[in-house]
Amino acid sequence: MKKGQIRFQQFLIIGCLLFNFSLRPLFAKEPIVLTSPITDEVGILNSHHLTNLQSVISEIENKTSAQVFLYIIQSLEGESLESYSLQVAEISKIGQKDKDNGVLVLLSVGDRKVRLEVGYGLEETLTDVLCNRIIRNIMIPEFKKGDLAGGVLLGFSAIESILLEKSQSNPNLQTDYPNGIGSAFSTDNTLRNIGIAIAVIVVALIVYFLLFEGKKYKQKIWLEVLYGGVVFLGLLCFLPDAVFYFFCFGLIALNLYLLYGIWEWFSYPLAILSLFFWIPFLRYTFHAEWIVLFWVFGIIDSILLVIKLALDEVLIEKFGKLAKKWGLSPSELFVHILAFFSFGFTLDSLLRHENFFYILYYQGLILFSLYGFTISIFEKYAIRYGTAFLIWLFLVAGFFFFWPMKQGADNTIDFESLIFSFQWFVYLVLGFVLAKTIQVKSWKIRSLKYGLISFVWTLGFSIDRILGFTETFSFSIFFVFYFIILLLHFFYTVWEESDGSSYGSSSSSSSYSSSSSSYRSSAGSSSSSGGGGGSFGGGGSSGSW
Repeated sequence: MKKGQIRFQQFLIIGCLLFNFSLRPLFAKEPIVLTSPITDEVGILNSHHLTNLQSVISEIENKTSAQVFLYIIQSLEGESLESYSLQVAEISKIGQKDKDNGVLVLLSVGDRKVRLEVGYGLEETLTDVLCNRIIRNIMIPEFKKGDLAGGVLLGFSAIESILLEKSQSNPNLQTDYPNGIGSAFSTDNTLRNIGIAIAVIVVALIVYFLLFEGKKYKQKIWLEVLYGGVVFLGLLCFLPDAVFYFFCFGLIALNLYLLYGIWEWFSYPLAILSLFFWIPFLRYTFHAEWIVLFWVFGIIDSILLVIKLALDEVLIEKFGKLAKKWGLSPSELFVHILAFFSFGFTLDSLLRHENFFYILYYQGLILFSLYGFTISIFEKYAIRYGTAFLIWLFLVAGFFFFWPMKQGADNTIDFESLIFSFQWFVYLVLGFVLAKTIQVKSWKIRSLKYGLISFVWTLGFSIDRILGFTETFSFSIFFVFYFIILLLHFFYTVWEESDGSSYGSSSSSSSYSSSSSSYRSSAGSSSSSGGGGGSFGGGGSSGSW
């Protein structure tokens, strides 16, 4: 290629670039002067939203003289969010001139971006950290649900609480991780990062064996430690979420080792302590509820300990002797122990002054579930079990319909949770109870037995219709249950023939309303324009979703 052609091409490229930059200001989005505190060019706010927002804005200005404006646009049209919001805030003269106490909330719906622009006079109150928490912890979670109006309302309420010095009442403003630091690590890329970390570890191990198997670096402990430290720090720096979950996996491995890797008496208390370590760990990592964690890990702890007990011949023998001494079988004693510990639920509920109806209902479900799944106990005391179950039902009904409520007590009943829990109890426990107690030999009677179980399940899953809470009901559910039982029986028969076992059968978002592009404040509320030229210096925060 000739030099003249090269120079011509260079000239053409430079000319195109200059032409592009010269046209850019012509097509860039022009900042407008906001003449009212609320300007919605998209129409996501209805009259109810506008009224609530105006009330918050007026409250802020009346008590602090600060002016908070909202500007909602469809798109930035290629403009920078930070520079555009700053231009709008300055030409709109938001805030008092001598106080610089203006705030602009700019929401670009099409770009999925939001920014809080804060005037100089409020930067020490509405700090960048707090602005970031308003956006990340409060507004964006609602935006991701599709509730743009709800996110804006919550954001303005948070701004109000900060300016009125009431931010302590909002936990989302107290930390960068309101749902626990574990939630911050749980991103959409976490699984990918774990895969990358595993690949890095595999490569690091290969390099380690290639390096340290040779004579040159063999038996140099300091070099091995340095090598491992560099790999670990690299993972911690670039893939912290993967390292966090590796730590969790390591804790699980430690729990299992303490349970099944050590066969000494002290392994049991160590195993319990290691399992219950997860309760405070998850409480502060993911902010899970204390009582939920206690029950979940109490159940997991019990299951794992039972498995170990079933493998420990010495303890089985001692436990069997103890049960025999009390006139019980080992399974009976074990279930009685679980039932005793289940009263912790009752004690906790009483201390928290829960409705006695709930205590009676859920404690009953727990006890009947425990004893219903215990074959040896149920076969010996089937009549007692059935009688106790009927008495419990009458007591629950009596407390619900006739027990006088205390004045001022919360009388609302969560029927959905009650019905849901009872449905699953009927499905799991009563089906199992009927299957174990009705022993048949011929297929004719067995078909009737399966029909009875299906009928009981159908009643259990139709109790909301029977009580009148819903109107829909289909008899086809009976045939679905009957088919499920036949399918279970088929698989169990196949397993029985192959294994030689004895026979047994078992079984927010908001919709958007169009509004005018600009909301004019009424007389007596915030001024229709800025306060005379509050200055902005780029303080605030931005976010996207």
